Amino acid sequence: MTKVQKTANFTQALARLEEIVEKLESPDLDLEEGLKLLEEGVALHKLCKNKLTAANTKISDILKDGNTKDGEVN
Repeated sequence: MTKVQKTANFTQALARLEEIVEKLESPDLDLEEGLKLLEEGVALHKLCKNKLTAANTKISDILKDGNTKDGEVN
């Protein structure tokens, strides 16, 4: 994973992943470049998945905390 991928936010990672998919669909892509793009794409997919999972957990925690007040369920 490149330094950019490690620091990319979800929107940046998804945009790059879309670029990669477009390039991979090209019939003129050579094998070596295709493999590099595939490797980067898989890493970006994992990054996006992890960010979505973290966001989902945070949302669940916020909603859970929002439904209780002083130990009582609203």
